Amino acid sequence: MESFDLVILDEASQSDAKELPALLRGKKVLIVGDDRQVSPSDAFIKQDDIERLHMNYLQDMPFPSHLLPGSSIYDLARVMFPDKYVMLKEHFRCVEPIIRFSMQFYSEPLIPLRVPTANERLDPPLIDILVKDGERHPKQKINSREAEVIVDEIAKIIENPTSSHIRNPMERARTIGVVSLIGNEQSRLIQKMLIERLGEPKFIEHRIICGDSATMQGNERDIVFLSMVTGAHGRIGAQTAEQYRRRFNVALSRAKDRMVLVRSVEEKRLNPNDLKAKVIQHFREPMPTKAAINANLVELCQSGFEREFFVRLTELGYVVQPQVGSLGYSIDLVVEGVNGSRLAIECDGDLYHGPDRWAEDMRRQRILERVGWTFWRVFGSNYALDPEGVFEDLIQNLERLGILPSDAKASVAKWTEHREIEKSTDNVASDFEASEVTAGSVLAVGDRVVLQNLEKPGARPLFFLITNDSSTSKAGQLSLTSPLGKRLAEVEVGDEFTFQTEEGEQSILLVAKQSAEPLAFAAE
Repeated sequence: MESFDLVILDEASQSDAKELPALLRGKKVLIVGDDRQVSPSDAFIKQDDIERLHMNYLQDMPFPSHLLPGSSIYDLARVMFPDKYVMLKEHFRCVEPIIRFSMQFYSEPLIPLRVPTANERLDPPLIDILVKDGERHPKQKINSREAEVIVDEIAKIIENPTSSHIRNPMERARTIGVVSLIGNEQSRLIQKMLIERLGEPKFIEHRIICGDSATMQGNERDIVFLSMVTGAHGRIGAQTAEQYRRRFNVALSRAKDRMVLVRSVEEKRLNPNDLKAKVIQHFREPMPTKAAINANLVELCQSGFEREFFVRLTELGYVVQPQVGSLGYSIDLVVEGVNGSRLAIECDGDLYHGPDRWAEDMRRQRILERVGWTFWRVFGSNYALDPEGVFEDLIQNLERLGILPSDAKASVAKWTEHREIEKSTDNVASDFEASEVTAGSVLAVGDRVVLQNLEKPGARPLFFLITNDSSTSKAGQLSLTSPLGKRLAEVEVGDEFTFQTEEGEQSILLVAKQSAEPLAFAAE
């Protein structure tokens, strides 16, 4: 079998032991993944089968638990090579107001480097839409009104020539994604409605993808819509477990330039620890400070030196943005052209860029040049000696890049837009009343369930077959009439609930449920 000097395994956090043969063909391996994202699932694999696998084949293997179903190659690599771990802190996909939600899941801060050009930029990058009459279907993970709103919003984008395409320097259609934050039924409904409304050619042209977090992992789109699904009334299942943290992390880090939250539930109805509440909070206050929101652009300049260049350029008709970027990667001034070109201006030699900062400034410049920025630096001493000559050199650099004065106007960043959609007068999709949204799970003999004890984050999930016989945890059997069986009949997949055990009150997550009929069909 042929070997390779280097084997790279991407999305290793979604890969399990089946990928080990590929790694064995490399003299060196590079394993890329994220343990804060969705991992392989071991749902509905019998616990006794896992134990038998462990005893027969893995007893003498190092780190055997990381070779079992439910573990990833990334998890295995982290324990096998702990001193070889490198965290990539630079984030290139999302604009900062979007990716800041995911920063809470990492021990080290991410450095967002994406600053879209004037042609790519969508202001504001976050839109929060409250659908006041949206209700979740009593027996399905579907919110028809949220689906209608998302389809309408996407249709508006595609039907508007200004928003449907990025024009310069190379024209292309904006790409669109839709993520359901609860299950996959909602995304399938939205996909069906979109194809019926837009037609398949437009669906393909804009590379529209609809799914859950697992579907979207490894993907990115210019615009992503999030459907919260939870209704304005009725029961609400909190989402706080680690698996939800991973799913939400993926869902809220797929959008490059705009993320739209479509929800029916108000924040006051949610548990503050519920990730749904944290999402709403993020859309309300995405950035650490609002200081810049109400400022004039010239007030954002950090020194008189920067202010003088800003004033001179804007008086000539150039579009200038001060203090672009953040987290130590801020650029003093950015001049934008209508053709998508831009020039970064750094003013050295003042209070903020003295000699002690030059080495750091140059390191930062090299990083930003890697992602396409062009820099022009000016030293305060040179400008003091020959202000007109220095300024003329700047104008020549702008003209060389095709950046000319225009009628366009720069504006202070606005992070979020909030909208409310009142009750529809012809709401044919919601054919049930809010008071009806109380249906729970239906549990029957022969069903299989997967439970996770949230009090023990490192523990493996528990697998049970629902029976009429007495419960036997070792054999993986749970009586339908047992206290836990009765409690499971009241909840649905994805719900977190408390249950009294011998160890006291425990928080339990119903990870998955599979009915008896599909299992019987699969056995044939």
